[in-house]
Amino acid sequence: QMHGYDRIQYSNVRYPFPVLYPHVSRENPTWHYRRTFTLQKREGEKYYLNFEGVDSAFHLYINGVRIGYSQISHATSEFDITAAVCDGENRIDVIVHKWCISSYLECQDKFRFSGIFRDVYILSRPEVHITDFRFTTELDGDTGIFTFYNESPVDLSLTLDGKSVPVKANEIATFTVENVKKWTAEEPTLYPLVIESENEVIYEQVGFRRVTIDGKVFKLNGKPIKLKGVNRHDFHPERAAAVTLDDCALDLTLMKELNVNTVRTSHYPNCPEFYLICDVLGIYAIDEADVEMHGACTRQGLYDIPLGEEYTEDEFFTPGITDRHVALVERDKNRTSVIIWSLGNESYFGKSFFEGATYIRGRDTTRPIHYEGVQNADPKYYYSEHVDMVSMMYPSIEKIHTDVLDNPEETRPFIMCEYTHAMGNSSGDIADYWKLIYQNEQMMGACVWEWADHAIKTDKGYLYGGDFNEDIHDGNFCCDGLLTPDRKFKSAALEMKAVYGGKLTSDIKDIPLPEIAPMGKEVRITLDERTGLPCSILRADKELLRVPMHFNVRRYTDNDRNLLPLWYERYLLHLARSYVLDKKETESGWQITGAIAAPSLEPAVRYTIDYTIDPCGMTMHITYEIANYVNSLPRLGIEFGVDKKHRAFSYIGYGPTETYVDKHVAAEYGLYHSTPEENYDRGYVRPQESGSHYATKYLAIDGLMTLTADAPFSQSVNPYTTEQLCDTKHDFELPSNDFYNVCIDLGMRGVGSHSCGPTLDEKYEIEKKGENTFRFVF
Repeated sequence: QMHGYDRIQYSNVRYPFPVLYPHVSRENPTWHYRRTFTLQKREGEKYYLNFEGVDSAFHLYINGVRIGYSQISHATSEFDITAAVCDGENRIDVIVHKWCISSYLECQDKFRFSGIFRDVYILSRPEVHITDFRFTTELDGDTGIFTFYNESPVDLSLTLDGKSVPVKANEIATFTVENVKKWTAEEPTLYPLVIESENEVIYEQVGFRRVTIDGKVFKLNGKPIKLKGVNRHDFHPERAAAVTLDDCALDLTLMKELNVNTVRTSHYPNCPEFYLICDVLGIYAIDEADVEMHGACTRQGLYDIPLGEEYTEDEFFTPGITDRHVALVERDKNRTSVIIWSLGNESYFGKSFFEGATYIRGRDTTRPIHYEGVQNADPKYYYSEHVDMVSMMYPSIEKIHTDVLDNPEETRPFIMCEYTHAMGNSSGDIADYWKLIYQNEQMMGACVWEWADHAIKTDKGYLYGGDFNEDIHDGNFCCDGLLTPDRKFKSAALEMKAVYGGKLTSDIKDIPLPEIAPMGKEVRITLDERTGLPCSILRADKELLRVPMHFNVRRYTDNDRNLLPLWYERYLLHLARSYVLDKKETESGWQITGAIAAPSLEPAVRYTIDYTIDPCGMTMHITYEIANYVNSLPRLGIEFGVDKKHRAFSYIGYGPTETYVDKHVAAEYGLYHSTPEENYDRGYVRPQESGSHYATKYLAIDGLMTLTADAPFSQSVNPYTTEQLCDTKHDFELPSNDFYNVCIDLGMRGVGSHSCGPTLDEKYEIEKKGENTFRFVF
């Protein structure tokens, strides 16, 4: 798809093909890959051809001979090609289908790519060779206990910590390491392990660590830990699902920089080398099987969980799910960083899972099993013996208390495998969750959805779902990461970093105001007869306003998406206008009574403005009341435009990053200097509200005006208007204005994470009644 074959498509929940269960459509794009390779074939050697990732199914031919077939996209498929290859030039043909029966099990929230996307290589091995091994570690005080299971038909020699011991074919060896350095995310000490047979040497690294669950508490090395996590896909904006070692190393290095210690490999095993880097850097991995049947609940054109339950209770899928659980564990069983197995994602739970889950339990007793899907399964499975912890996605804090912390029947540790949906300007509620997590031992931690935006880089800019003429797509719901597609931090990432680092509040400090002096020339202020707000401010016959002041009750963030029907269809905020109902002259200015109303509706807001005018400035005392029928208002404030020669501005408030009533822990309260271009975050693929600064008490626009207020307020100075940020679909489509846009808000609701998370806590909504006094000096 990235090279012009077939069509790029993004789908979240829905199967992007006709649901002909258990069949697939005959209209099935198929690709034929061919290449030749030269081999020096030697007597007594075997040759294995490995595919580490092919989406979704493929047939393999060597020199015209059919070798085999595989259909787990994110698993290593190995073929013995010894009999088919010859000395000299050989030909390989691979036929890849876009869809197969396994596509019903691979409905992950991502761009749907096809083809060979991970490494392909030939292994040359002695005829009798090492076939399999696994090892485990235990701790007895400061002594590390290493157990090696030789699951090969050859004798081996092991060297670890300066000791060498033999281990016979199909036997077990155990030895100890005194004063062992334990492996943790903070100190990821690894011991080199050399595995030798008569003809082969394999190098491994061992981290001594012990994972346990003690009652309700998850522990590592006998101590409770908190999993400060993110969810991550293998994705690159130019290479799609094909990621390099450098890509993996960059992601994990940035995670360490952001105080992340855990990654959930959503929703399939990541590329094999990823876990080696986790071992070295110290990142805990929740390793997830390549299982997701989310589309099962939408196959009849509606979202209905019982439809999905039907699939998992039908044992038709048992072999496929079992294969995926086996492939997960057998590939990654020796990785120190893997501390939890996950049975998959959003596939409900039923009989088709039992065999695979039982296999994991029998194969590895050193790691617990996670699976959130029991939440939406038949209640009889909620306390399944196959699952060791309770897991939820996007619960409210109230639900956590009700279902877990205050529930005497819930005796398992609790993790949020997804929370604070990081779509656009997001993660406003993260500190509230971590106050609870830090206070309760039962809470293991949480993983942000998700690590980085998915978007396709083009000459124009980044594209998302619907930009490729797809019939079925889910728009920019793929742009839901803490980082931009090219791995730049958004404000949500910085908020997470602060909270994961243990900072949960950021206090307002007593910052003295700079000296405020007028420009020395009198101003003449004219009010708009319709809005009651200044439409002209003249200083020495020069207009200070490029765009008249007007009330602003709009906003778009990706997290507002679920409220758009309420705001646009119920309240008609995009059609709401200001109306002056009464105007009185006073000794010092005017008193305006007005309303903000849309057609067919009573006023959404009623307001009064008392003006005090002096030669070089004005004071606006504004009171407001939001109508009872308006349950949620995005913002209530004043917006206007100023000449672009007034580029620099300064403020006292939370900064330097954008901040909101529910997202300012990462910020510090202080005096900051900026420009509109610096202030607006260009990292949002879909433009939206950005650059606001919460709890401002002073704003100065260079050479134009200063503003103070009785109560802290939110403000922004940006290159774009609110309307442009609401209505523009891509960053590269934003217009170039000949003015800068200023927003001064009486109230701005929090950003939350409601694009997929819980509704915003009421304490972060705009108060129904309020007032503030703004003092302008020109």
